[in-house]
Amino acid sequence: MTDSVQAERLKRAVAEFWEADACGERYGDDQERIRYQLEPEVPTFANFPSGRGRDVLEIGVGMGADLLSWAKAGARVTGVDLTERAVEFTGQRLRSAGLSGEVRVADAEALPFPDASFDIVWSWGVLHHTPRSRTALREAARVLRPGGRYAVMVYHRRSWLALAAWVRFGLLRARPAMSLREAVSHIESPGTQAFTAKEIHQTVGDLLADLRVRPVLTHWDRRVAPGISQLLGDRAGWFLLVEGWKSIT
Repeated sequence: MTDSVQAERLKRAVAEFWEADACGERYGDDQERIRYQLEPEVPTFANFPSGRGRDVLEIGVGMGADLLSWAKAGARVTGVDLTERAVEFTGQRLRSAGLSGEVRVADAEALPFPDASFDIVWSWGVLHHTPRSRTALREAARVLRPGGRYAVMVYHRRSWLALAAWVRFGLLRARPAMSLREAVSHIESPGTQAFTAKEIHQTVGDLLADLRVRPVLTHWDRRVAPGISQLLGDRAGWFLLVEGWKSIT
């Protein structure tokens, strides 16, 4: 089996996973409140008011909480997702709120937009789920206008939660030689990936100016490593926040 065929099969498996249960769907009508309560990093990092009057693309809309927040702040919003389920949920929520925006099914590895289409590209906890994540990370930069803001969260491999995954899927199953990379692949949808700051710089550093990549300690780290997770602070956090601006050349 070629790498390309294997990647497409994995992508279909990822789509089927999220089609069965959109991210956050289990929280029902409280999804937005619970999302921002568990992950207060979202509104802080997004800075939704900064989208006013700008063209904003969200890659991976899930239940639509963030896209609605951008729209409520006055942004012209476009959202894409790999699943029909997420697109349907988000489109309905926009209409119910009396907000306008375009939401459609699309592949993060091959975004259906010309170069330089958006002022802000936002993606929270999504791009590490697609098999060719590095391609997707570069696609997010491709569709940015010169000077546009790139704001993405992916999972951090050198984190407490990744270590907990290794304990669960490696150590406790008599597979101590399992790598953190393989352990993380068992989290959420099939083949989930996690990165280091260096890998992110190597992937998009040539496309973005003033690139900042920093881990953040999360609720999920504190949950799997209570007390001890505070010792290293954000250095071993599960979220890797990636921010930069499209190079002007």
